[in-house]
Amino acid sequence: MDTQFFITYLEPVLTFIVGGGITGLVTARYTRKTAKADAMKAVQDVYQETIQDLRSDRDIMKQEKIEMREQISSLEKQVLQNCKDINELKAFKCVDMNCKKRKKEL
Repeated sequence: MDTQFFITYLEPVLTFIVGGGITGLVTARYTRKTAKADAMKAVQDVYQETIQDLRSDRDIMKQEKIEMREQISSLEKQVLQNCKDINELKAFKCVDMNCKKRKKEL
C-alpha cells in the first residue's frame, strides 16, 4: 500500500515541486526585471504622449493668438473709421428743435 501511495500521489507532487521549484528560481529574477522594464516603458510612453499633446496644444494656442490679434487689429481699424464717420456726420446734424426733418426720440 505504501508503494501505491507513493506512485499515485507523492511522486507527481515531488516531481512538480522539484521541477517547478528550480525553474521558478531561475526565471523569477528574469520575470521580475522584465516586468519592471515593461512598466517603466509604459510610463515613458505616457510621458512622451503627454509631451506631444502639450506641444501640439501650445502650437494651436499660438496660432489662435495670432488670429485674435489680427481680428483685434481689424476691429480697431473699423472703430477708428466709425469715429471719423460720426465726427463728419455731426457737422450735418440739425440743431433746430422745430425742424420737421428732425427725428423725435422715443
